Amino acid sequence: MSDTPSHDELAGTEQPFVQHLIELRDRLVKAAIAVLVAGAALSIYPGPAELYDLLAAPLVAQLPAGATLIATSVISPFLVPLKILLMSAFFAGAAGGAVPSVGICRAGSVFT
Repeated sequence: MSDTPSHDELAGTEQPFVQHLIELRDRLVKAAIAVLVAGAALSIYPGPAELYDLLAAPLVAQLPAGATLIATSVISPFLVPLKILLMSAFFAGAAGGAVPSVGICRAGSVFT
């Protein structure tokens, strides 16, 4: 073992609690804007119906001849494509780096 004292990388980087809340707010606002922009772009092209068709294509290919997918609820033909659009927008925003990721470093502290 070496006799040199360990160097603390995080020394002097402590922030007050309010600064953490401000940084969290800023990151959440940026993430929400990224998801909204991605959702707007995906709603224009290719659109919710086309995203649903793209996602359902492998399942439809495995159905017997003449069989179709059916809606099991009155509102599901509207909500399912909308949910797919919102999840796609979230993934597109996350892929763009706007949605923060959280990791764990030494001593149990959290970094982003």
